[in-house]
Amino acid sequence: MNDLARYRLLTGASIPPAAKLLYSYLLDRAGGRNGAVLLSSTRLASEVGLSTSAVRRNLHRLQQNGLIRLTPRYSEEGIRLTNQITFV
Repeated sequence: MNDLARYRLLTGASIPPAAKLLYSYLLDRAGGRNGAVLLSSTRLASEVGLSTSAVRRNLHRLQQNGLIRLTPRYSEEGIRLTNQITFV
């Protein structure tokens, strides 16, 4: 997705600037809207420069606004892994 298309998409979204920053970063990490991201909220927080709670809060805002889907993942032993973040 080029910068102009991303700007148009995010201009219409009624989400806070931190959520827009996070969405843009996730798009870059995924290589576009067809990719997926497997990063913990702690790692996202350190890479984006937000607190862990701000990352979690804004991920849920992005999901509520229909921009991403958070899919929980588990190992074969039932241990919780990082969420898979995909673009809707």
